[in-house]
Amino acid sequence: MWFKNAQIYTVDLSDEHKRILTNPELLESTIKEKSYRPCQAQEVATLGFSPLFGRLSELYTFNYGPCYFFRIIEETKLLPSQVVKTELENLIEEKEATLGRELRKNEIQSLKTALINQLLTRAFSSQRDMLVMLNIEKSFCLVSVSSAKRAEKAIAMLREAFSGTFPARHFQPRCVVEDRMTSWLTDGQLPQVFTLGFDTTLKSSDEEGGTIKASKEDLRSEEITMHLAAGKVVTELQLTFEDSLSFVLTSELALKRMRPEDQYLEQNLPEKTEDAIADLEAHLILQADLLTKVTDTIKGTFDCE
Repeated sequence: MWFKNAQIYTVDLSDEHKRILTNPELLESTIKEKSYRPCQAQEVATLGFSPLFGRLSELYTFNYGPCYFFRIIEETKLLPSQVVKTELENLIEEKEATLGRELRKNEIQSLKTALINQLLTRAFSSQRDMLVMLNIEKSFCLVSVSSAKRAEKAIAMLREAFSGTFPARHFQPRCVVEDRMTSWLTDGQLPQVFTLGFDTTLKSSDEEGGTIKASKEDLRSEEITMHLAAGKVVTELQLTFEDSLSFVLTSELALKRMRPEDQYLEQNLPEKTEDAIADLEAHLILQADLLTKVTDTIKGTFDCE
């Protein structure tokens, strides 16, 4: 249960939010009311909270100090657009041949709606998890996805659970993130808590320019320096935080490809036990500490509101 990606939000929690969150029984019942259910025959997608540890436990929540964890399941019917298009074209052709005329726009739309409803009953579905960490002391929330669009779905679920209100927005930096990350390579003024990695994405500042992706490269090499001198800026940069967590930081202040360092795990993760739930809780506790430090550092480094 490790965060591999993270979209970061700042949240404005009310006293009512905190009252629910700090009452374990009330929080559990509040989240459980919006539990996940599988897609019905005519549904394209469903979303809901699920027991945090799967089949091992019925609990929907876990907290460690000010940090709270939730698990959300998103189910989506797989209905390729090309399949719908081909089937619809065949239906239109058959119908027009029968009627001896071209179908009107509203008739085609009716055919399409009926076709989609029919195909949905036979469609395969996919399930994807989203892990959410909420820190009520630091007032931020992390969603374990790389897509901002999917993260918004998780925030919407929290909003539904908390009676329609859960004020959240992405960090608002008071600086230009691309410029600050670029200066780390051009001026060598990387904050001491970070170690430079080997991957980056450089993008031209003008719309007609190209994008360069470098992987497993010396980011202080002459080639990278030349691209920066030509006007390209850093939009993604691989970093390691305090020799504990490596990740790619994006210009939207999202974290991608997060991976705890082996040495950090050896020093901080307890030995595996016969209690599977206790082992999973240990992973969450370790992440709560680590992600809080990283998020706090990012917030301060980029002067975020």
